[in-house]
Amino acid sequence: MIYKSYLVEQNIGVLKNNLVLFYGENTGLINDFKDKIIKSFSKCDIIKFNQEDILKNQNLLLNELQNISLFNQQKIFLIRDINDKAFNLIDEIIPGIGENKIFLFSEILEKRSKLRTFFEKDKESDIVPCYEDNDLTIKKIISNELKNITGVSSQTVNLLKDVCGNDRSKLKNEIEKIKTFFSGKQISFEELNKLLNLEENDDFKLLKNTAISGKKNETNKFLSKTFFENDKLAYYIATINQTFLRL
Repeated sequence: MIYKSYLVEQNIGVLKNNLVLFYGENTGLINDFKDKIIKSFSKCDIIKFNQEDILKNQNLLLNELQNISLFNQQKIFLIRDINDKAFNLIDEIIPGIGENKIFLFSEILEKRSKLRTFFEKDKESDIVPCYEDNDLTIKKIISNELKNITGVSSQTVNLLKDVCGNDRSKLKNEIEKIKTFFSGKQISFEELNKLLNLEENDDFKLLKNTAISGKKNETNKFLSKTFFENDKLAYYIATINQTFLRL
C-alpha cells in the first residue's frame, strides 16, 4: 500500500504491514523516519544492515529472521541503501518475516524499478515516497520546533527557511543550534544573524544606508549595481526592518 509521507510523519503506526520501503530524494525526511521507528520500537531488538551486508552474505538476513530472540519476541530490521540489486533476496525472505518488521530505505527509485513496482502493487507491504519538502512544510517544521523559544517571528522563520532552503538535514542542525543558544532567553535578530554566520556584503550595506537616509539618486545607483543572493532575500528584508526598528 502506498502511504503519503505526511500521514506517516503524524503516526508511524499507520503502517500496518511488516515490510516497508521508504524511498526518495528527501534524505532528511528518511532519517526522521528512521528515528521515529527506533523510538517506536525501542523495546524490540533493532538490527541494522546496509545492502552490501546482506548481498555479501545472503544467508545473513534469513538467519537473523530465524534466530529467536532470548529477550524480545519481535525483531526490527533497518536496511539502508537498498536498490534493485537486492530485489530477489527481499522477495525470497518475505515468507520468513513472520511477526518481525523490515524497514528498507532507498534513494530515488525510477518508475521502472522492480523494487518500487513490487511495493506499489503488493497488498502485504507498504511504500512511502519521500519527496522534497516545499516552503510550506519547511516553515511548519520551523514553527513547531521553535514554538517554545520566545521572540520567534515570521521574519525568523523566513530567514531560517532561506538559509537552509529545502534541506531538512541542514535545517535540523540549525534548529538544534538555535534551541541550545537561545535556551531560556528571547531570540534576537542580531544574535541569530551571528549564529547562522550571515554577513552583509558591502554593496548592500551602502544601499541600505542610502535608502534609509532618503537619498533617492544614490539609492537608484546602488540598486543598479548591487548583487542580491536569492537565498538571502528574507535576510535582506529583515535587516532593513531591524534597522528601522532601532531608529
